[in-house]
Amino acid sequence: MSVTPKPNRYYVVQKEPVLLTAVLLKELPPDIPQPIKLTKPWLLAFGFQPDRSTNFWSLENARLVAGMNCWLCTKSRRYIQYVHELQDLFEEHFRETTLVLKSLNFYVSGAV
Repeated sequence: MSVTPKPNRYYVVQKEPVLLTAVLLKELPPDIPQPIKLTKPWLLAFGFQPDRSTNFWSLENARLVAGMNCWLCTKSRRYIQYVHELQDLFEEHFRETTLVLKSLNFYVSGAV
């Protein structure tokens, strides 16, 4: 998968999730930052909450529905597989420039 990393997005760098800054992005070779699969622990870390059935996950006006290999945003009808795509969605549709992690406690090295 070819991803052009953007600043202020989370990617895996040396087996750790990193919020890339513009400076770090210039210093790293383009093939080093790898996308992070969007999982339920990542949604919880961003502050999303599941409904009782855990089919829908909500944060403010955003509502995501779990699919087979992705998430669907009900407002934008956009499919999302990776953390940086969720950050793009918030910037484009919800005018949030930074989707802030509440916690990284769920993260275990190499198990993103």
